[in-house]
Amino acid sequence: MSSSRVLAVDSGAGHVSCGVFDSAKNGRLVLEQFALESFNPDAAIESQWSDLVAQSLAAAAKRAGASGAAILSVPGHHTLTKFVKTPAIDKTKRDKVLQFEAQQNIPYPLSEVVWDYQVINDDGLDLEVMLAAVKLDVAEALCHSVRTLGVSPVAVAPSTLALYRAFKYNYPEVAGSVLVVNIGARSTNLLFIDGARFFIRTISLAGNSVTQSVADELKQDFSHAEGLKLQVLGGTSDLPEASPARTCVQNAAQAFIGRLHMEITRSTVNYRRQSGAEQPAVIYLTGGGSLVPGLAATLADKLKTRVELFDPLRNVEVSTGASQARDYSAVLADLVGLAVGSAAGEKAFTLLPPAIGRELAFRRQQPFYVGAAALLVAALALPIYHFNQRAALATDQARRLETTLQPLRALQAADAANLERIESIKKEIAAIQNLVESKSNWINFFNDLQQRLVKVEDVWMEKLQVLRPAAGESAGRSAGGAFGAAATPAGSEAPVPVLRLNLSGRLLDKNNPTSRVSQDSFERVKSLLKSFADSQFISSVEKETFNPNQPGILSFDFILVVDPKKPL
Repeated sequence: MSSSRVLAVDSGAGHVSCGVFDSAKNGRLVLEQFALESFNPDAAIESQWSDLVAQSLAAAAKRAGASGAAILSVPGHHTLTKFVKTPAIDKTKRDKVLQFEAQQNIPYPLSEVVWDYQVINDDGLDLEVMLAAVKLDVAEALCHSVRTLGVSPVAVAPSTLALYRAFKYNYPEVAGSVLVVNIGARSTNLLFIDGARFFIRTISLAGNSVTQSVADELKQDFSHAEGLKLQVLGGTSDLPEASPARTCVQNAAQAFIGRLHMEITRSTVNYRRQSGAEQPAVIYLTGGGSLVPGLAATLADKLKTRVELFDPLRNVEVSTGASQARDYSAVLADLVGLAVGSAAGEKAFTLLPPAIGRELAFRRQQPFYVGAAALLVAALALPIYHFNQRAALATDQARRLETTLQPLRALQAADAANLERIESIKKEIAAIQNLVESKSNWINFFNDLQQRLVKVEDVWMEKLQVLRPAAGESAGRSAGGAFGAAATPAGSEAPVPVLRLNLSGRLLDKNNPTSRVSQDSFERVKSLLKSFADSQFISSVEKETFNPNQPGILSFDFILVVDPKKPL
């Protein structure tokens, strides 16, 4: 592959696309080869994500004839993005100062993540910077998976930055304030652009929200619900118009649009308050979720803003070998952005794991090392005999020392065994102490639960079921997503198993006793969920589901994750 060519691999939560790009004589990007493969985006199989990416990439790369050096993307649900502002910093000191900012803004030890920064604005007085990070184990698993296919990652970019580069490349004439909404399977990226400045917020509301609602309503598994959603919303379903399944999907899609509208409104208000930017004049939609029927029209009506579909191939020439790419333009923004950043020679922003980066640096310097080694061998040809004699003498001395050290090594082994036994006894004592300290936590928890229910009013609990953790499950595994707690390092204390409580109940809508519950009731339930999340006994709330079908009653069901620091 020539140096002007770029192999881009976009690894999303539910698909993998790869494209071979080149530069035309007029400077425009040319998409020469393209392939896309989809896979199950179910969050329940998140641990298999890198393997699913590798399997899908194997098929896609074979069709596209792609191999060699590549730039990869990391989806939004695996990426942490923070925006910071500092006084202007001399470039020679910038890395050190921003490392301190990263330590303050990234909620994990920097040794457990791969991070980098992108300067957004430097006016000589203030420096605006975007920090981005991904868990080290996620980046390493992704890179190692694709390397087995003959694809060698040379850079890893967050999908959020790729989206920004794709927009600036395809819409260079846009100078005002705009919003780009990229709706994926597991997350949605909200990209606010105001001239040369930009701001990114990633939310968990995405296509999987519709699928999960359908699965919960129809009591189906996630895969069947995903297929039904795609058929109904894609217009390929043969279900009758009045069938319950079709109605369920359509209702879930409308609910998703309503929630997305609220998230966009809330994010826009916060962004404008913090930055002083103008109201976005245009909203551009992209991603698989942008294909939901009626989404653009509904958002335009509710937000009173022009809404358009983002065209990632607007300024990209597509060769005949990649003509099928136009059929997938809704999910190509990140792929094009990867190629744009590489072709433009921008700052080497990368989330590539350090070990792989060092390996690449070594390969680039390998010819120099080979030449230096040849010169070294020639220079040492004459003294070889002398050093062989010295080596024989040293071997004899080492043999004698080994005889002396054997009894000492036996003592060292005994000491090590005793230390392990001491550590084991310490852990048992700590476990007993935890049981003593937590014996009254159930009573305190129920008191806390009762107070929060009373505060909301007209709400009662129908079921509280204890969900014991599966064997081997720990606090580290329960966190979910890209930034859950890391695996317990060797030699440290074992993590506390996570306890979950399945809580179901109902809320009475006194103002609407004979009709569907009002939005106010939804807000009351949400405040109840937020109240539970603020409890000292609860670390998070998961899998919230609501059923407003009974007149005047809003049923709810969710899972409370017990804080391991306050075990029950």
